[in-house]
Amino acid sequence: MLRYLLYVVALYTTIPFSGSVDVATIIAFFVIIEEDSRFALAYAFLAGLITDLYFPVRLGISSLINIILTQSLIVLKKYLVLNPLTTIATFIVFYFIKTALLNIFIASPIDPVQISCTILAFFPTLFILKRIVRGLWMKE
Repeated sequence: MLRYLLYVVALYTTIPFSGSVDVATIIAFFVIIEEDSRFALAYAFLAGLITDLYFPVRLGISSLINIILTQSLIVLKKYLVLNPLTTIATFIVFYFIKTALLNIFIASPIDPVQISCTILAFFPTLFILKRIVRGLWMKE
């Protein structure tokens, strides 16, 4: 239960930085891969809702896109072999599809700097989240 609260707090604190690095998408991807599918769907809706409320131009679209992409990734998750290379490749495809859909629906400009910064920040953020959530720092 505490880790679910951690996800919500991490989402809420990283939303203001979504203009430069989309950490909310990284956290949502981590939740989809690591947690139960029901919680992942609820979290994707919450992440989309908070994004929609923070950026009012996207009212409703972000929630819809997050839920659709989450459901498709949940279906594909059982066919994925989770090693670092496939995880990064899956995130890149996930993020490109999300960016393309947002570009189609709300005609937001594609910012290659934001895309590259988000992809570069993916692995360190994933590593930190795994350390915090799974308690790997406590092993000796």
